[in-house]
Amino acid sequence: MIKKRGFTIVELLIVIVVIGILATIAIVAYNGIQTRAKNAKTVSAATAWTKALKLYNAQWDSWPTMYSCLGDTTTYVGSGGQCWDSVAWTVKPTFLSTMSPFISNYPEPDTTDVGAGTANTPRRGLLYNTDGATYWRMYVFQLGTDACPNIGLTLFSNNIFGSGHYCIYSLNS
Repeated sequence: MIKKRGFTIVELLIVIVVIGILATIAIVAYNGIQTRAKNAKTVSAATAWTKALKLYNAQWDSWPTMYSCLGDTTTYVGSGGQCWDSVAWTVKPTFLSTMSPFISNYPEPDTTDVGAGTANTPRRGLLYNTDGATYWRMYVFQLGTDACPNIGLTLFSNNIFGSGHYCIYSLNS
């Protein structure tokens, strides 16, 4: 009798199960790394914009009086606190020209959605908000974590939205 060499079905099933478990672990780890990287991009942009706003304040002894989403996009379509126009992140060109002496290569936050991917769902990003007289605030929108990053401003509020949260910082405190 000739003995055939090969793997039994049980051995093949064990190998497939082990590969499946390793693949699942890798996918979960990759998603966590992606989220942290996108949040880090937003925090980095927030820190750069904070420094620029402080430089503006040091020169003019006031804060900019218009609200705007923060980033490098030069078309503004949104209104109020809405920074997404269903196509792109929108920033007021007048805000960028006001800030241009204090910052170069306008830092871009990550702007991927944290909801269902439609125009009305929350997105990551940055918003400078003011009534022009009594408050000046920066909003930092992130995914997942509930810890507000240190961007060099006083934390005003921490709020949950969709599958993320946003931190509101006060510039005039």
